[in-house]
Amino acid sequence: MRPTGKRWWVAAAPLLGACYVYQPLVTGGPQPDARLALDLSDQGRVALVTNVGSDVSRVEGTLAGETPDEYLIRVSDVFAQQGTRTKWNGEVVSVRREYVTRVRERSLSRGRTVATVAGVLGVVVGLAAGTHLAGFGTSGSDRPGSGVGDGQ
Repeated sequence: MRPTGKRWWVAAAPLLGACYVYQPLVTGGPQPDARLALDLSDQGRVALVTNVGSDVSRVEGTLAGETPDEYLIRVSDVFAQQGTRTKWNGEVVSVRREYVTRVRERSLSRGRTVATVAGVLGVVVGLAAGTHLAGFGTSGSDRPGSGVGDGQ
């Protein structure tokens, strides 16, 4: 049975995340729908316990809006201080700016992208060579004949 194209995309999906990193904002403020990571202060962790849970150190998601006093985030992930991650489904949470110690924006990492593409190409070439898809290797025997009853 030959795998369908859909299965290959599912298998490759985790590699796409390897191409991105969160970096400090270089512009004055984030653009609408930007992917952000908000690192929370101690005061923020305490104030947001009813909104995002206890012991949260970072909230990640898409910027739904902002005011001079707060960010409105469609939350995708919440990270506890111990490093545990909780997935969210885009619920909108208001985070006051005074509760945030650092704002980072998700951006494409050229280095990680090159490394990921090189790794994927290496696997593809290795599989092609190992399965004779690219014409490498031999058919298994250099002698002529059908292989049935030869040499007996």
